[in-house]
Order: sequence, then C-alpha cells, then structure tokens
Amino acid sequence: MEVWIDQLLSMVDPVWGPWVVFGLLLLSGIGIPLGEDIIIIPAGILVQQEALPLWPTLVAAYFGVVCGDLLWFIVCSKLGTRLLHKKWFKRFVHPRRMLQVKYQFDVRGIWVIVLARFIPASRTTTITVAGIMHMKFWKFAVATIICCLLTAPMQLFAGWWIGKSLQSESIVETIFRLLGLVMVVFGLVWAYRLWSQHRRSGRRVPRAKVSWLRRFSTRKK
Repeated sequence: MEVWIDQLLSMVDPVWGPWVVFGLLLLSGIGIPLGEDIIIIPAGILVQQEALPLWPTLVAAYFGVVCGDLLWFIVCSKLGTRLLHKKWFKRFVHPRRMLQVKYQFDVRGIWVIVLARFIPASRTTTITVAGIMHMKFWKFAVATIICCLLTAPMQLFAGWWIGKSLQSESIVETIFRLLGLVMVVFGLVWAYRLWSQHRRSGRRVPRAKVSWLRRFSTRKK
C-alpha cells in the first residue's frame, strides 16, 4: 500500500499533488481503511525531494485528516446502527475492539480521542465508537482539530527526515540519522515485546459489557 501511494504521488504534477494527498486522506471518511501515516510520510519524502510543495502539502495533510475523521464520525453517528449489522464492517471494526474502546471512553472520556491519535490501529475504531455513542460533535471536533495540529506536521517531517537521510552526503550525518532510526526501531520492538508479553500472560484487556452492543440488535437493519 505504501509503495502504491508513493508511486501515485510521485506521478502527479506538483500543483495537484497536495489535492491528491487531501483526497486520499478524505477516503478514510467514507470507510476506506487508509492510514494517515502511509499517505503523509511518503508525501513528506516527496516534499524533501522537491516533488511536492511544502506548505500546500502540509495544509492538505492537516485538513485531509481532520475532514476525513469528522466525516467518518458523522457517518457513524447517523448510520452506526445499520453498519453494525454489516459483515464487512465487523471485519473492518471488530466488536471486541469496540467494547475495549467503549470501556476506555467510560473511564477516560474525551481523552480517548487524544490518545488514539498516538496509538497505531486505534484511530478508526475510536472514531466509530465515538460516533455510535453520539458524542457531542463539538467535543470530538475540538479534540481532533487540536491533536492533528501536532500529528500531521510530525508525520510530514518524519517523511522529510527519511528523504533527507537517503540523500545525505556526509558520513557523520548519515551515521547520526541511522542511529536515530535504530532508536525508533528499538522503541517499536520494545513496544511490541510488551504487547506480546501481555498477550501471553492471558490477562484480558478491559472492555465494556456486551449488552452495550446488543441493544443495537433490536433495531431494524
């Protein structure tokens, strides 16, 4: 997927490139599972290579994520009950994950929206549950707008940094960049080990009662 998006962005005229970034991110607002990182990071690489303009691409990335999230929130708020009965939706957003996120909402409230921006594979499920719960739109919008002010530039800079590392001519600079990359990989491996140890321990992740989902089954499909 990342390679396909990278090739697509590289073939587009720089004038239209930011619009393509915005469009791809907006697709997540209609249920297509496109992670923002696999779009924004390749865009950052192309920005470093001067194949895409910096500021238009950054603005497109920011508003693409925000608009996509708000659109998916509205879809889940209006059609959430119908979606829960669709087989493709259950594969896309597993009921068990929804109950786990619902529990987090019960404990932490709106802060779950903030935390989900920094936890891989949590964004879509969190937005789905927030919509089905009929969270107030302004609360979700404010949390999303503020968080994306941080995450979108971070991801674009990460792509720029990767592109710069690939073109570095200084041996010392290359070594430092590689060390930084190694530290990032080490952090990811460490996080994965903690996750796998938790899985092997047999302890269940806290989740809300199944009755929360069952109450939707009494409605018409």
